[in-house]
Amino acid sequence: MSNQQVKSLRKSNEELKKLLASARSDIKSLEERVGAQELVVREGANGGREAQLETERSLEWLHDSESSFQSELHGIRKRLDDIEESLRKLEIAVNEMQDYSYAFNIKILGVPELKVNEDASETSKLCVNLFSRMGGNISIDDIDIAHRVSFRDSSRSKPKPIICKFVRRLARNNVMAVRREASSVAARDVGLEESQDMSKILILDHLTPRMQELYGNAKSFKTRFGFQFCWAKNGTSFLRRSEDSRPLKVRGPDDLSRIIQDVQEALS
Repeated sequence: MSNQQVKSLRKSNEELKKLLASARSDIKSLEERVGAQELVVREGANGGREAQLETERSLEWLHDSESSFQSELHGIRKRLDDIEESLRKLEIAVNEMQDYSYAFNIKILGVPELKVNEDASETSKLCVNLFSRMGGNISIDDIDIAHRVSFRDSSRSKPKPIICKFVRRLARNNVMAVRREASSVAARDVGLEESQDMSKILILDHLTPRMQELYGNAKSFKTRFGFQFCWAKNGTSFLRRSEDSRPLKVRGPDDLSRIIQDVQEALS
């Protein structure tokens, strides 16, 4: 599934959630109006005998109508709950598909550009040369595509990051196993000018937008509570207070909320 398809599904999902929220709001408003009407009828019971008889008839009608109304309302709520549950399952499925797709990718920072407007074919060959020099057993057939992407922060300077998508996770894992060797590769050995700086190369997991946001929140937590380590691996963020403590997995917002609560309770 392409990123564009995932974005389209997410957009549709969010629009349906808004419709559900609107429907629930309308139901609540309807209940309030029915309750207000019943109150008006009951207050009319303070009139004369004829008015009281009319009120009794109205109350009887209201009672019968309310019973039918509540039954229908229960059915509507049940259908809305079923739709909401289906949307929740759809969101989980979309997240899992996107996580699986990103699991074939890596993000490479600090690799000098061969030229202005370097194309995907050139970037792919550059990656193969880099991986081979690092000690990874990689050929061009192991790469689906590698291309440069722009920084989110337009003020940041070149070189642009590279997203490299492998056809096999084994090939990706081979590269990740030797990623620390990237900054020691000589520029001339990968087809770059000898003067190019290769010392700042970093090879990272390519996180989905959802996981990137979670990782950012985890890093903020690290700073706020004085943890020493925060990193991401295989689509999961990790926190570690010190070298002697065990790592804490952060797979979703609930995990991070639980960790925050535990830390705050320990400090109180």
